[in-house]
Amino acid sequence: MIYPQGEALLRKKIGLDPNSIGSDAIARAIKQRMAECKITDINIYLQKIQESSQEWNALIDNVIIPETWFFRDRESFKYLQQYVISEWLPNHKNSVLRVLSVPCSTGEEPYSIAITLLEAGLNPANFSIDAVDISKKCLLTAKRGIYNQYSFRGNPLSFQERYFQRYETGYHLHEQIKSTVNFHQGNLAKPDFWIGMPTYDIVFCRNLLIYFDMTTKERTIRILERLLNPTGLLFIGHAEAGLLMQSRFAPIRHLLAFAYRKSAISPSLFKAKEYTNSQTKNHHKNHNNSQKKSPLTHSPRTKIDKNSTPTSVGLNVNKSPKETTANLLETAQLLADQGYIPEAIKLCNDYIKQNKVRVEGYVLLGQLQQAMGNHQESLQSFQKAIYLQPNHLAALIHLALLKENEGDIKSANILWQRIRRL
Repeated sequence: MIYPQGEALLRKKIGLDPNSIGSDAIARAIKQRMAECKITDINIYLQKIQESSQEWNALIDNVIIPETWFFRDRESFKYLQQYVISEWLPNHKNSVLRVLSVPCSTGEEPYSIAITLLEAGLNPANFSIDAVDISKKCLLTAKRGIYNQYSFRGNPLSFQERYFQRYETGYHLHEQIKSTVNFHQGNLAKPDFWIGMPTYDIVFCRNLLIYFDMTTKERTIRILERLLNPTGLLFIGHAEAGLLMQSRFAPIRHLLAFAYRKSAISPSLFKAKEYTNSQTKNHHKNHNNSQKKSPLTHSPRTKIDKNSTPTSVGLNVNKSPKETTANLLETAQLLADQGYIPEAIKLCNDYIKQNKVRVEGYVLLGQLQQAMGNHQESLQSFQKAIYLQPNHLAALIHLALLKENEGDIKSANILWQRIRRL
């Protein structure tokens, strides 16, 4: 049985898009709670959850299925450590780094942040971590700081030995780490979420936006803008990259980190029609060739002039066909860095048509498709890349993350084992 009234209430109060987890899952959660409360009439139960905060919390705990582990998407934490050492510490020696983790689920993410900051050279007096989740049950688990082996999947276990003590009841996190995180119950989907609070230097908000309806997504992105200071960093989940394309956030160039900074101007995307017109207008113009670099090199961005068009950046039409073809991928990366994702995808496809056995074209195309939210197309591109080069690390990592996002944990674990061997 489907409960549309229950779905409507969840959408209204927490912004949940029923399609994100499925009506059947919501119905099972409601049915289980009704049975616990010995209620058979859905209308009576709906009245109860609006009158009882305790029952509402119990329903939330049934609907939300925590899926997290320590150092999930490890590149995010590698970039955080790099940022603290090279940028934040030299300029804020007497300051406190403020970090927000929302949703924090059962605590693995905020504790991973704390470990990262300690290993970056900060001491607990130099940083403050607020961890927020809507689920009381998750918060109780987080505060206990006791985990099983499932919370350490996909990771080398050296940090486990340094920061945990093993007992029969599980792996107990050292008190030094637990004491660095402040846990709070809160609902990020509420428009007034933490209004009046000081802004943060770092915000982790990963794998939450994908569960919201579009209205709540847009509102939450504005809330994240409010919570983050002007030079701060926002970390999101890999499946959410496409949602920030038309926001005030600009991506950081660090492969697989999915980190963003606020920019002064929202990026504008060219429509396909505009792209075609500009391509025709500029076909006979001469352009200086930009300095060559690998499409995945983490070098400073090249500034695109406001009068430039996608085709005028990096491509010199006076070059030989072979040179122009080689430059397609370089230009695609440059366009992607500046927010022109559809145009970058077209150039990638042009490159692949002329270089069908070159793995780098499929890898970049897969990343761009992933940023647009086209996960099935992205999955196919990474599979083609791995077919051409079975040990291509970036393609394997992306494919493992996509499999996890689909709920295919078995395939994802096989890929992670393969990645660890490499």
